[in-house]
Amino acid sequence: MPRKYDGIIFDMDGTIVESTVDFKTIRKQFGIAPQIGIIEHIDQLPPDQAELAHIELQNRELLGAQNASLIPGAIETLDAVRAAGLKTALLTRNTQKSVNIIMQRFPQLQPHFDIIRTRENGTIKPQPDSMLEACKTLGLTPQRTLCVGDYIYDLQAANSANAVSVLITTHRDWKTFAPQADIVIDKLNELLRIIN
Repeated sequence: MPRKYDGIIFDMDGTIVESTVDFKTIRKQFGIAPQIGIIEHIDQLPPDQAELAHIELQNRELLGAQNASLIPGAIETLDAVRAAGLKTALLTRNTQKSVNIIMQRFPQLQPHFDIIRTRENGTIKPQPDSMLEACKTLGLTPQRTLCVGDYIYDLQAANSANAVSVLITTHRDWKTFAPQADIVIDKLNELLRIIN
């Protein structure tokens, strides 16, 4: 029986690793409305304010990466995805520095991703561009690609790219954006049931 999917694009925080970054506190500190992205808000500030805010955000993200832990079953799931022959990408709104810390702390993750894209690589989620670029680079058709994440931006990007949006229920507000997901899973290893 031919398989239904050829690749998986993973988010990082809340999907592969449990992050300790308190985005709610960051929003409060910068006075950011819930419907506006933190990075998008900072980018609209005057240049001097934006620079300081980006530094503050990155410092919090780096600390979060240093204190992160693997999502239960992450390595086993990624092993099985690799064994099934699917191509993979890691696509995060986080910085390359944070990703580097995660990869240094959990070196077993690195071989599981064909490509890694951070916010330094261009347009970020919820825009679909980075997902479409990842699919193109890996030779994947979006409709045959699972995009797994824990937040509304992951779902919006996947849906706009005509990929299959998969919500993992690790975010405290997951129920509010679950209706936008094609598939909802409670644990990462539930992906194995989907791809097999």
